[in-house]
Amino acid sequence: MGVTAVPSSLPSPGADALAHSRRLAEHIAGRVAAAGGWLSFGEYMQLALYAPGLGYYSAGASKFGAAGDFVTAPMISPLFARCCARRFVDWLDLQNTREVLEFGPGTGHFAAEALGVLSTCDSPPQRYRLLEVSADLRERQQQLLANAADSKVKVDWLDSLPNDFAGVVFANEVLDALPCERFVVRGGELWRLGVGFAPGGLSGARFEWRMRPADGACADDDDFRIAAAQLFKEKDVNEKATVGDRLPEGYCGEWHPSLAAWFSSLAAAMTRGAVLIADYGLPRGQLRHPQLMTGSLRCHYRHQAHGDPFIYPGLCDITAWVDFTAVAEAATQAGFEVSGFTTQAGFLLGAGIDHELTAATAGLDPADPRHIALARGARTLLLPGEMGEAVKFMLLTRNAAASDVVTDPAFSLQDLRSSLWAPQL
Repeated sequence: MGVTAVPSSLPSPGADALAHSRRLAEHIAGRVAAAGGWLSFGEYMQLALYAPGLGYYSAGASKFGAAGDFVTAPMISPLFARCCARRFVDWLDLQNTREVLEFGPGTGHFAAEALGVLSTCDSPPQRYRLLEVSADLRERQQQLLANAADSKVKVDWLDSLPNDFAGVVFANEVLDALPCERFVVRGGELWRLGVGFAPGGLSGARFEWRMRPADGACADDDDFRIAAAQLFKEKDVNEKATVGDRLPEGYCGEWHPSLAAWFSSLAAAMTRGAVLIADYGLPRGQLRHPQLMTGSLRCHYRHQAHGDPFIYPGLCDITAWVDFTAVAEAATQAGFEVSGFTTQAGFLLGAGIDHELTAATAGLDPADPRHIALARGARTLLLPGEMGEAVKFMLLTRNAAASDVVTDPAFSLQDLRSSLWAPQL
């Protein structure tokens, strides 16, 4: 597994952007050298995305929209946020809570639309809180939301989780950006896929994949083996995970090792309420499919997707699809209950996107560009070939009566919870 050249289809960065990428590459190179020439991919991804002042999410370049690298559902259509916010209203009322917390608010478009719904309901929430670690993104959100919030709803920003939170938590495309570990099946066993120096190096691609067994030579090999045993339900974590009868030779895959810590921290901060997670992903039985030989790791640069995380580090987003079975396991272990699981199309249709579209286009001629944009956005959100099937929604509850959510319309139309525990296809 060596170095690949930069695809000709990718736009070339400007001089300043390329210099920034090289500074990050030098920073990562120092870590690779300090680790003896081999670095876990999880640590590489952490640095590429979050290294202070250098990582993709820590630097100031545009990430969203036409000037950035990708678009998210709240930017595709305001109907997405409006449907979610309607459900927030019901969950806040059912659990007698009055706060909303949004993880990773991105551009702030979701919050702007959600506040428009929340501020006009009979019992508006007291506060809408945004947890944003990027100073650059926070500034952009504050500019967008300067006049968006009704005076009844206080909007504030957080650097870390609050204490004794009670209310609704929303996380859209957050988990897929958590650093992941990668593996490859070799000789019926799981080998680690990490990062090493590329011979000679190439501009913008000075690293390469390196595979090695989890034989104890690295300090975190035991963690890898324990996680692999859990992932494939091995009985003895002290033995090498044997997966040759389940996955073909050369199969590559990923997992997010920080899920347990993420949910543990959230549980410690939250006394009661509901958590809505939206992300690209699949249940484990479908994600670990022999047909998905190269895994789900994807990088995005200027609205082009590619599979090489070593191209332009710091300028490309890096994500991996979420194992929603692992999410359910980590959440329940932390004290949450899985109260719903469905596709984005199932959620939005159950939440009334058709009514939202009718209301938004009322009085508009079908040829009006606004009508066309709303209809096109709804199709993108719902169609299987777009986002409708690829994105999943999961509802978690904490210290809430089961009757509060068991018949929630957004999850009753297409209840997929049983698929979380289905065997590998």
